[in-house]
Amino acid sequence: MKKLLVIIDALSIWTGKAASWLVLIVVVFVVYEILMRYVFRLPTLWVSESMVFGCGITYVLGAAWALQDNRHVKIDLIYGRLTPRQRAIIDSITFVFFVLYLSVFLWATAKYTWQSVLVRETTGSAWDPPVYPIKVALVVGVLLLLLQGTAKFIRDLHLSIKGGDEL
Repeated sequence: MKKLLVIIDALSIWTGKAASWLVLIVVVFVVYEILMRYVFRLPTLWVSESMVFGCGITYVLGAAWALQDNRHVKIDLIYGRLTPRQRAIIDSITFVFFVLYLSVFLWATAKYTWQSVLVRETTGSAWDPPVYPIKVALVVGVLLLLLQGTAKFIRDLHLSIKGGDEL
């Protein structure tokens, strides 16, 4: 079981780090757009959509890494004062809602992604780039987040039952 959890963690970390490189491309796009718009007075059509796509892909493919690294937002007013075991118990209970939400989200995104791929959907803008690769990334990101959440649940459940032993 430990080996499987390590593999899931490694997959989340690798995917998140790989996707994070898109941020550098987005920064280059921002600088390019600023130069074109304000220095040369030649704004572009494609840069704005490219920035949204790059940030969106980074966000969805980095979510599992954020969960693995315990970086998701929490309300620490009460949660921060609990012992690790108490947190694990709460996280184990709330895992049901996590799975429910992500399962419905995965079903919907997979359905719409499949339709998008079949028709080779584009944005409909003047540049008109394909949008289905972004939707495929969303499905992959949700799958990775669900997988990482399951790994976290297994660890939390183990901590809830066994106490201080790490899994």
